[in-house]
Amino acid sequence: MNKIRRNKVIKPDCLERNAEAWTNHYIKQRKSNNNYWNWHTDNYERVERILTPILSNISNFHCSYCGIYPLKQNVGGRSIDHFKPKSEFPELAFEWTNLFIACPDCQNIKGNNYPLEIEPLKPDSCHYHFDYWFEIDWTINKNYIIPNKDRNDTEKKIAQETINWLGLNKGDRPDVRYDELEKYKDSSVTDIWRWSYPYFLERG
Repeated sequence: MNKIRRNKVIKPDCLERNAEAWTNHYIKQRKSNNNYWNWHTDNYERVERILTPILSNISNFHCSYCGIYPLKQNVGGRSIDHFKPKSEFPELAFEWTNLFIACPDCQNIKGNNYPLEIEPLKPDSCHYHFDYWFEIDWTINKNYIIPNKDRNDTEKKIAQETINWLGLNKGDRPDVRYDELEKYKDSSVTDIWRWSYPYFLERG
């Protein structure tokens, strides 16, 4: 996960003015329809259309979780994810600090699940830094993201549960990250933010 600095922007005005009312409405509607959801409109504009470019900007147009780039606003491209699922935490449905831009794969892996035993790492937390929590196992044909061996047992568990929850080593993700690193090494484009997985490239 890349470090995301949410303080690059102020809380969007549409949430400042309406979040409480929209949240109460959502909680009330869910009592009769568990599948109910509505982003609402503000000044005749859909709220997700207001928030998507703002959230994309603070993540440098990378997925907030896996780091894939660039995320595009189209079908299967980018959309807003609730870090704590709104179905389980309806009171956070319109909470600014609970909203992140994410790719479809990460959203599908997360689904409506949320770790029960630990509080997973948030990429915008003031306490989050990749090198504190994680390291990379450079074993050939592995290249996994793993908990930092220098952390205590509790911190290692938090790191591992975050890895599992976001599926950071799931399927071909380690191979795709490594392939991106090899392309990066052979390229004249040295700005890691113009590539996927900056946190991985930076340590390769």
